[in-house]
Amino acid sequence: MLRRFRQHDRRQVTDLRGIWDFAFLGDVDPDAVDVTAIDYTDRMAVPGCFDATPKYAGRRGLAAYRTRIPLADDTPHRLVLDAVHHWCRIFVNGKPLRDHVGGFTRFATDITGHEQGEAELVVLVDNRFDYARCPLHLEYFDWYHYGGIARGAELHRLGNLWIDALWVTTEDYASRTVKVAIDYGATAPPGSTDLIIACDGDVVLSETVDLTDTSGRIERTLQLRGAKLWSPEAPNLHMLHLRLGDDDMRERLGIRQVRVDGRQILINDQPVRLLGFNRHDAHPQFGHGLPDALLLADVQLLLDMGCNFVRGSHYPQDVRFLDLCDEAGLCVWNEALGWQHTAEHLTDPRFIEAQLAMIDEMVAMSFNRPSVIMWGILNESHSHDPACRQGYATLLGRLRELDPTRPVTYACNHPFDDVCLDLVDIVSINTYPGWYHDGIEDIPQRLDEIFAHLDAHGQADKPIIVSEIGAGAVPGWRDQNAARWTEQYQARLLDAVIRHLFVDRDRVCGLSIWQFCDCRTSEQVGRILRRPRGFNNKGVVDEYRRPKLAYEVVKRHFQALRTR
Repeated sequence: MLRRFRQHDRRQVTDLRGIWDFAFLGDVDPDAVDVTAIDYTDRMAVPGCFDATPKYAGRRGLAAYRTRIPLADDTPHRLVLDAVHHWCRIFVNGKPLRDHVGGFTRFATDITGHEQGEAELVVLVDNRFDYARCPLHLEYFDWYHYGGIARGAELHRLGNLWIDALWVTTEDYASRTVKVAIDYGATAPPGSTDLIIACDGDVVLSETVDLTDTSGRIERTLQLRGAKLWSPEAPNLHMLHLRLGDDDMRERLGIRQVRVDGRQILINDQPVRLLGFNRHDAHPQFGHGLPDALLLADVQLLLDMGCNFVRGSHYPQDVRFLDLCDEAGLCVWNEALGWQHTAEHLTDPRFIEAQLAMIDEMVAMSFNRPSVIMWGILNESHSHDPACRQGYATLLGRLRELDPTRPVTYACNHPFDDVCLDLVDIVSINTYPGWYHDGIEDIPQRLDEIFAHLDAHGQADKPIIVSEIGAGAVPGWRDQNAARWTEQYQARLLDAVIRHLFVDRDRVCGLSIWQFCDCRTSEQVGRILRRPRGFNNKGVVDEYRRPKLAYEVVKRHFQALRTR
C-alpha cells in the first residue's frame, strides 16, 4: 500500500508486493475452475495490470495469481487488497473466502480457522465485461479497463483484539477540536483494555475502556491545542497514533472543515476557487497500476501549472495519490465509478447494490484524507430522466449518511433539463462548446446561457463548477490552419474558457479541465473511430506526460489567478 508513513508498530503486517505466480486461463467460467489444479506457467508483478504487459497486452479473460503467505499463529489474519479489476475470487489453501466486484477500491477478507504456518493464496481475476457478474465495468466507457491486482496488497495478523477502522472528523477548526471514532473487533469480549491516543508524539488521551462485546465503536472528542490548520495554501498535517490493547494504528489528519455557503465553497470559512483538471489513473505501460514515481510526477506537473484541484475521473483515486494530494494542498473530488448510465442501470437493483458497495468502500478508504473535499457519483448519467431520480437520491443519500461533513455532487451534461440538481450541494456541469459544436468564439454565449438557465431554475444559491470542458489535440500536430485536433486549437480554446470564466465572469467557483493526460479509450468500433490513436486526446499532456502547447496557457492563467 506504500503509505507515506508506517501505519502500525505493534501489528504484524506483511507486504505482499512482488512477483507472483501467474496463469492466464482465458475465456473460462470461474465457477468451473479447480484452483488446486492450475498450471502456473508465468510470473506477474503485484501491483500491476497483466493486460498492460507486452505478453498479455489487450487480452481479456480469467487469470490466476498465486503466492505464499505467512500465518503467524491461529488468530485471525486479514488480507487487504487496494484494487482488483474487475472481479475476483480469493482462496486460501484451496478454500474460497470471498468474491469482490469492481476495481478502484480497497477491500479485505479475514482468514480464520487455520493452522500456523505458510499458506497458499490464490486470487482469480477476471477483466472481461460481464454485467451479471460485475455491473460496474461496462465496455462502452470512454476509457480502457485494465485488469489485474492493480494496487497494493498486505497481510495483517489481527491477534485477539484489533482496530478495524479509525475515523477522524474535524468538529471545530477554530478550537482544533476533532472527533475520533475507533471501530474494533475481537475473538472474545476483551474486558478492561488500555486506550492511548497521541498526536505528533504527545499523549492527548490515556484511559482504560471496558469492552464487553466482540465488536463495537469507541468515540472520543479531542482538542488538539497548537495544531495547525490544513488548507490548499498551507497543507499542514498531523500524525495521530492510537493504541488499543496490543494493537495500534497511525493515521495522518488535516484539521479543516468544508462547507457550502451560497455560491461559494469554503474551507475553514475561507472561500476557495478551485482550479484544476480531471485525471485518469492510467498509463499505457502500467494500466491502472501506476508506480510511485509516476504518481509523484503527476502531482509535480499539476502544481507546476498552478492547480489546487483534481477531479478523480471517473472512479475512486489511489490512496497513494491522495496521500500526495494531502501533502501538496491539492483538493480532490473523489467519485464512484460511473459513466453515462441510463434508467436501465439506475432502476436495476443489482447495479444500485454494486454502486452502494463501492461508495461504502470509497468513503472508508478516503475518509481521513483532508484533500478530499467532496464526493461524487454517476458521471454524465441520465439525470434528465425522471426514472433515474430515485437512483440518484439513493446513492447521494448513502454518501450523506456515511459522511455529512463533505458536500456531494455529480457531473451533469444535461443542464437545461436536469431533474436531480436539487439533490446536490454543488452543481457541476460538463459542456464542450467550441469542440463538439460551435466555434471558440461561441464559448462565452454558450456558458452564459447555461449559467442563466441554472440560476433561473432553482440553482441560483449554489456553487457551480465547470467539471469538464476542453478540446482534443493529437500530440505534436501543429499546422498553419490551427484547426480542430491541433495543439494550437486546444490552446486557443482553453485560453478562451479560462478568460471568460474567471476574468469576464465570476459565476463559477471551480474548473476542472478535461483532461490532465491523454488516456487509452474503449476498443468498441464506434468509440475508437472517433478517437485518433485510440486515445482520448484532450489531455494537456500526452499519455507519457509530455506537455502540449495548452500546458503553458493553463499554467499562465492558473498561476495568475492563484495570486489574486
